[in-house]
Amino acid sequence: MLAQLRRFHVSSRPNLLVFVLFAYWPALLAAAEPNPGEKFLTVWAGTLPIIISAPHGGREPLAGVAQRRGVGVPQFVTGRDTRTDELAEAVAGKLAHTFRAKPFLVVARFERKYVDANRARHAAYESDGGKLYYDAYHDALGEACKFVRMEWGRGILLDIHGEGADPEAVFRGTNNGKTVQTLVGQFGQEAVSGSKSITGQLAEKGYKVFPPNGSSDKEQRYVGGFIVQNYGSHKAGGVDAIQLEFGTNLRQRAVLERTASDVASAVTVFVKNYLPMNRRTAEPKTATVP
Repeated sequence: MLAQLRRFHVSSRPNLLVFVLFAYWPALLAAAEPNPGEKFLTVWAGTLPIIISAPHGGREPLAGVAQRRGVGVPQFVTGRDTRTDELAEAVAGKLAHTFRAKPFLVVARFERKYVDANRARHAAYESDGGKLYYDAYHDALGEACKFVRMEWGRGILLDIHGEGADPEAVFRGTNNGKTVQTLVGQFGQEAVSGSKSITGQLAEKGYKVFPPNGSSDKEQRYVGGFIVQNYGSHKAGGVDAIQLEFGTNLRQRAVLERTASDVASAVTVFVKNYLPMNRRTAEPKTATVP
């Protein structure tokens, strides 16, 4: 089934077919057996140059897939980044409301202990059964990046995670600028750590962010994992990619809505200042920035 989906690109109208691929992917996946399906993977077809990824918030067990043991895998982790799936969806929903157009969204619903989508293949799963779920996640993410590059030339990928080192903080990870080299090359470091950057806006709202905005401090604890390092703008066909690690207290049920609203507001300011909003093709049109 995934091979059939890939063949949608062989056409004289690739823009339309890539859009169709995303629009109907959940239904097409549901026809495969076994399959990721909507229960295990949430994919939105976007009409904005924004991609939101959340690989570690899933709670669904995978029947017939061996749990990872991590033999020989450095920094092996199986724990869930609690509510990061909900946070990613809430941010995406608020952006869709603001722009009257959807960002791309890829969220893993499967438990990390079976498949870790933020790892290279050799460390992500330990049985053939896990391969389908891993491939589905990265096929969706890869196609989103291709579509954004094709339609807007560049865009932003936000990879949402949770951390417990500082329960009140947000950590930025770009491999110390490597995964956002296009953004920095065009606008300077200000676009990553200045007042109109995403973490800059969060800091203005009272959030503790690391590295501190405006500083030359290096990213040390959370420098960015496989997803941003694999899909960042330093890679051919990639887009600017930022990993955002949210502290435990920022993901509590009681404050999740506020966190999502603040993040969406911060992303909106960033978009208005640093992202292209006019598509290269005439249809379908996307909303203008409010």
